[in-house]
Parts: sequence; C-alpha cells; structure tokens
Amino acid sequence: MEVDEEPNLLDLPNEVLLQVFRRLPRHDIFFGIAHVNHRFRSLVQRNLKTIRLFDAHCHVNIVDNRPLTKYRDDGTDPIATYSFTLFDRRGPEFTQKRRLCLRGNDVKYKELHISHLYDSKMQSQFERAGNGHDVTVSPKTATTLLSYMNLQAIRIQVRKQCKRESKRIEDDFFENCLRFLERMCSRVEIKSLLLCSKNILFPWQLGQKSLFKLSSLQNLQNLILENMTTFDPRFLKLATRNLASLQFRLDPRHRMELDQLQVSPIDGSLLKTLSAASVYRLDFSAYSEVAQVVTSIDAVDMCYFIENWHFSPKPWIIKGISFNSQVSIDDFRLAAYKILPSNFAIPFPYCRFQTCHRKSIDIVLEVACYANGTATQWIFRTGHLNSC
Repeated sequence: MEVDEEPNLLDLPNEVLLQVFRRLPRHDIFFGIAHVNHRFRSLVQRNLKTIRLFDAHCHVNIVDNRPLTKYRDDGTDPIATYSFTLFDRRGPEFTQKRRLCLRGNDVKYKELHISHLYDSKMQSQFERAGNGHDVTVSPKTATTLLSYMNLQAIRIQVRKQCKRESKRIEDDFFENCLRFLERMCSRVEIKSLLLCSKNILFPWQLGQKSLFKLSSLQNLQNLILENMTTFDPRFLKLATRNLASLQFRLDPRHRMELDQLQVSPIDGSLLKTLSAASVYRLDFSAYSEVAQVVTSIDAVDMCYFIENWHFSPKPWIIKGISFNSQVSIDDFRLAAYKILPSNFAIPFPYCRFQTCHRKSIDIVLEVACYANGTATQWIFRTGHLNSC
C-alpha cells in the first residue's frame, strides 16, 4: 500500500501559500518566511495589505530654528526624527499605551530611529533586541522594516525656536509627516494621536493642509492636544463617529510659566459639536490645574448642552466632560432659572445639579462644580439615578 507523501511547501501554488502565511505569527512571516527564497519574499512583499502587520507607534520630533525662511516640505528643513516601537496586543498595558500615545509595549523589539532627509538619504539606526548599542542600517533596510508596520498611534512634538517676525507662524509639518509615514508604512490606521507644542513663547500652529489632514482621519479614537494654546477647534472638522476621547492639556512646565490670564479658543461651539455627535462614553477634558487658562464656555452654553442632552433621541452616556471656566455657581443658577424648565437642573448638595433624560428617568446627567482655590472646574457626566 502506497503512502501519500506530504506536499512540498515549495510546490504549492501562490494562492495556497498565501493562505498559509496569513495564519503564521508576524515574526515568522517577516523574519523567517520572507528570507527563505526570492519567491517567498516577493509573495510577502506583494501582499502586505492583506497580511497581518506589526502594530506600531511613532514618535516624531521636530525642531524648527530657521524663522526667516519658508520651510521645505521634502523632509530636509526642518529635519524630522522618527522613532518607531511596536505594540503587543497580548502584553500588559497595551490599551492604555496606545490610547495615551506612549511607546510600544513589545519589549522583544527595540526602537527604529530614522532622520528623514529624503528617501534615498534617510539616516537610520536600529536597536537590536538584547544589544545596548544602535546599529546603522541602510535606507533600503529601513524601508523594508517600515513596510512591515501598521501605524496605529503617533506622537508629534514641535519645538519652534523662532521670533514673532517668523515666516513660519503657521506650518504644515503635521501633513508632511503623515504623507511620509503613509508612503513608507504599508498601513496607517491612526487610532490615537498626540500633538505637542514645546515652546510656550512661540506655540505650534497648524496650517490649512494640516487641519484638513487632521479632519480626514476616519479611524481616530483618541486625540490629545498638549500645550496647543492657540489651537481653535472651530477650524477642526473631526470625524466624530469613532472619537471617544478628546483631551486639551498642559505639561507641568507650561503650567508653571503661565503668569497671566489666558482665554483658550474653546467655546460653546465645541459643546454643540460634541452633543451633535453623541459619541458613546465620550471622555473630553479641557481642564488645567492653573487658573490662568480658562475656556470661553459660558453658562448659556452649558444650559443649551443640558437641554440638547435631555431631548436627544436616546440617553447619551458620557464618561466625562470637564473644563475650566469663569462661570460661578451663581452664574449657572441664574442662567438655568432663565433658560431651562424647573426640572432640568435640580440642585443637589456639594454644588451639583441633575436632570433626567426624557425617555429614561433612570439615566441622569450630573453637572458638578469644583473650585479648589486656583481653578474652577465644571464636569458633566451621566449615570444611573441611584448611583449619582
């Protein structure tokens, strides 16, 4: 009786091989299979869009120190440095690290550092796992490594060392960086994005191309704007379908250097946008622990937000909406008395107000005010009637 021989992997058609490759771990595909022979490598490279890639985080650092000339968008001025790390979905703190745009949690692979001059002149260093020194790699190798990545989180920080007469008050560094990353990485599905300005005297301002690019990110779930004190959200048309977290914040250095009152561009129009989107378990914060930075949200804006929530088609669950404001408890009480029906802002002890949803009296919106002596914080959140 003849025994059927097992099929030789090399004799299988490409369609079958591809099905086998898709079931293998990422490391085995890109650092094993892709190096067996030219056919396997070519098959992997041609199907990067359908093979599981490495989930990656990118930290972009830009120093802009040429104020009197217009910048070039070819990657040569200013020079942007990119640091890539990988995520492990099974590892600890994966969700938190991706949400906060922290470096990847996959300790098996260390960072890939790239200075983008232009594609054929990229300066690249790769930290090999287990070694404490960087290894210089060719642009071709760096390009291959980038093609194995699915970019899911990006942190871009810009330090402008310029003067007020600079021709670079607004720039499109963000759009240029994303264009470079979309060209080099096989897949760019940005779930989390952090934009950071590092110079309090000359804050980073996004140009029109960058604002348009930012507004086109359909998969964005978490957006953090750090020290972006001049950022006006009215110019931002975010795809709010998936946006679950929007954070405006200051780092400790910026909080210490603020010495006079500064009103941020955040106003009631942002509350209207959030209420129109009604994203489930929305987490929005524009609160800072310093009194010098306040939003332009007034008591009337707050009352209209409460009214919109009450009449929404179904109870909209809010994890938290917090912001600084110059609105006092008395200001809010007066506005609520004039604008809202008597049962829309029922006062409770400890500076709290509650209103029930029209379709579910068990779901309530709570409005709370906290004044700690340095800043006045207002918080909107939802919960069940017995838990608030």
